Order: sequence, then C-alpha cells, then structure tokens
Amino acid sequence: QNKIIEDLKELKSAIINYAINSLDTDFAKFSSLYEMAGEGGTPTTSNASFYDNGKIPFIKIDDLKQKYLIENNDFITELGLQKSSAWLVPTSSILFSNGATIGEITITTYPVCTKQGILGIVPKQNIDVEYLYYFMSSSYFKKAVSRIVTEGTMKTAYLKDINNILCPIPTKEEQHEIAKIPSALNSKIDTEKSILKLFITQKQHLLHQMFI
Repeated sequence: QNKIIEDLKELKSAIINYAINSLDTDFAKFSSLYEMAGEGGTPTTSNASFYDNGKIPFIKIDDLKQKYLIENNDFITELGLQKSSAWLVPTSSILFSNGATIGEITITTYPVCTKQGILGIVPKQNIDVEYLYYFMSSSYFKKAVSRIVTEGTMKTAYLKDINNILCPIPTKEEQHEIAKIPSALNSKIDTEKSILKLFITQKQHLLHQMFI
C-alpha cells in the first residue's frame, strides 16, 4: 500500500513537470502573479494575552503537509495579531515555507496567519490557485528557488528574490486544464492513504490478538 502511494506521488510529479516544462506561453515575473504576499510573524510568546483563548489560526511548518489546509493546532488572539508582523491570509491563498525547511506548500481553506518563514501569497484574479499550487510544486520552480536561497543562520528564499523568477502564465482556462489531472491523482492518493490507515489499524488488532 505504501508503494502504491509512492508510485502515485511520482506519477503526479511527473505529470506536473511535463505540463509545466512543455508550456508554450508568455512568461512573467512571480511578482506579477499575486495581489499581496509576505511572511508572517510570531507574537511574543511570553505575553499570554497574545495566545490565551485565541481564535485566529496560527500556522506553523508542521501544518503544511497536505494540499489543502483543513486543520491546525495553534491559535493567537486579535491583540497578538495586532502586536506582531503576522497578517491575515485569506481563503484560497498559497502558504509556502521559505525559511529553514523550504518548499512546503498548501492552499488555505479558511483565513489564517503564519509564523515567520512562511509566505502567504494571495493570487490575482487571472491566476488559478490550483495552477499556482502545482506550478510552485514543480521541479522548474523548485530549481529556480534553489538558485536564490541565501545561507545564513538558516537557509532562506527571500520574497524579493522569488519575485524575479520567470513563470509561464497560460490563460486561466488552460490553467484549469493543467490542474485537472494532478488534482484527480491527489484525490486518489488521499483515498489510498485512508486505506493504509485501515491496514495499520487491522495490523495492530491482529498483533494484539497474537499476544493475548
């Protein structure tokens, strides 16, 4: 079952890379793809009023593990948001880790704020968020980002440098078409992961029965 999942992931990556690399279209700088973008920030952790009974989702790197962000563990208060460099990233935006662990990516399904090291990217109307997700997951984009990573206390891909990456921008209709197949594969992968969880539960049950 793990092999099935890994093979589907490899197939999805191959399709994304083929689709992006074979595009015959105009290119534009990454900065032209979004309405707003920027890193988040962490409210002072020693101030309990920034966190206690907080209702605003606060996203960390561990939350960026799936295509869609559907849940998270941490929250901050309205005061914490106001007193930090965090900002509210709207629904149907991209979150992209650009510090320390670079390249984790997800699509928001509700408004969130993030810690530093995670970019919030709000696509323009002519950019389909699904296409942008798959483009930023492609080997083309990953290689371009790897060339502008700055070494320091931690590795960082600064937005000012990402902004200069040239990106293929087909029509929005073409963007929809490009996103269809990998989206279908994503659904298939999620189904296979659910089956894997059932197998693991079954295995644990059988092992338990063996040693009673």
